[in-house]
Amino acid sequence: MVYAREFDGATYEFGVLGVERGTLIMYDAQTRSRWSQLFGEAVEGPMAGHKLVKLPSVMTTWQKWRALHPDTSVYVKRSVPYRPRFTAATFAGYASEGDGPLGERDWVVGVEGHVRAQAYPARWLARSRVVNDELEGRPILVYLSADLATARVFRRRVGDRPLRFELIEGDLLRDLETGSSWDPLAGAAVSGPLAGSRLEALVSTYSLWFAWRKYRPDTVVRGQQPEDR
Repeated sequence: MVYAREFDGATYEFGVLGVERGTLIMYDAQTRSRWSQLFGEAVEGPMAGHKLVKLPSVMTTWQKWRALHPDTSVYVKRSVPYRPRFTAATFAGYASEGDGPLGERDWVVGVEGHVRAQAYPARWLARSRVVNDELEGRPILVYLSADLATARVFRRRVGDRPLRFELIEGDLLRDLETGSSWDPLAGAAVSGPLAGSRLEALVSTYSLWFAWRKYRPDTVVRGQQPEDR
């Protein structure tokens, strides 16, 4: 997750305390409050109850990101050898298709509205990879890439017109209303009547279920076959 680190005009400095119940815990240098990295919320200390503002971000593979943004600069500490912890194969192992109840170590795509929170288990998403759904009465699109490493959530609307999407080949989508083709990583129409249009990206979190549920126990889990709306 990526957050803005300003409160009331002051910029806060953050560090890492460690891992608690599988969730990274941060602290701020100004008040020594403890923060949940997953939700950007202070859980202990003078700032308890305050939340950082989430910024749109994408957790994906370097190959996919570089294809979208070839001019990206990368920060790497030279003193620490880079050993990627998560790869596409890692996600494929956790998000493999299967029946049965949602497990603690299932990966989910979590998204929050003003009040409601919904989670989409990756092993269920893997079956269709595209879900047309709603969040608080507004149409949304949930997408999972072929290698299961990248999840995106968008408002599935252009102007005042809601759209429904289907997977046509590889990682390309098509809206059923105009037949336009879309790049689901960028949320952009690449051909057809809507070429050049973009969907509004929503902040979402690709997380292990037990970590997400800890902070949003009220989450509604969308079923094995979410209803297209």
